[in-house]
Amino acid sequence: MINYTWKYLELFANGDLLEKIRYKLIANDGQNIVESEGLHTFKEGTVNKNLSEVVETDLMQWLEKDTTEDGVNPIKLALESQFKNLESAPKVDFPWLAGTFTIE
Repeated sequence: MINYTWKYLELFANGDLLEKIRYKLIANDGQNIVESEGLHTFKEGTVNKNLSEVVETDLMQWLEKDTTEDGVNPIKLALESQFKNLESAPKVDFPWLAGTFTIE
């Protein structure tokens, strides 16, 4: 199961109307963590409160609603794809670090 965490980095408003949000979405599958960062412009009618009344849970709901279409969120889908790519390639150490420090 993948756990998602939204982080809100910056808000952009026109007067008291929230227009854009810079976000980071972090996904954790218990073994790996992948992240995506972006700037989203809210669709007209999504934001239904004055900026001074907005709370963090509003941001999550609006961002989820605005970025999901037909039950699919392309941001989350891209993170899931990154997990699949991590599974298909075995992880190795950086070759230039191997044997750098030895204890004798």
